[in-house]
Amino acid sequence: MFSTNLEPVHICFDDHDTITGDEITEILAFLQSDESGIPSGTNELVPVDEKKRRRTISNRESAKRSRLKKKKRFEELTEEVNRLNQRNEELKNRLANVVSCGNFISSENNRLKTESVCLEIRLLELYRFLVAIQSPISTRVNYITELEI
Repeated sequence: MFSTNLEPVHICFDDHDTITGDEITEILAFLQSDESGIPSGTNELVPVDEKKRRRTISNRESAKRSRLKKKKRFEELTEEVNRLNQRNEELKNRLANVVSCGNFISSENNRLKTESVCLEIRLLELYRFLVAIQSPISTRVNYITELEI
């Protein structure tokens, strides 16, 4: 309420004494003080200052909680990223195995199809041979000549 940076004010009492601004402030503070020695003019400031101090402390605590919460969330997200990266690697490995197995099965399927066609041709040849053996001689000769050609 009172400033200590006042310029000296000269108040004359009986034309020989002067009082400075600091002295006036000190006198006013003394006159306004209550029995506890605390200046009553500052009683109005104490609640405001105390309220401001409490608000500042509360804001600091809130900011600290917010930083801790943010740090915790960051750590949780970091852990989740690590978990997801690990899961992604596992899935990539499984996919590579499935693709490898699929390629092997496709190759084996193609081999078996080729073998099947060869066996069908061989079976057809054996069937013709069997028919030729069971038929009269002229058919056998025709069959044998067809084979030689």
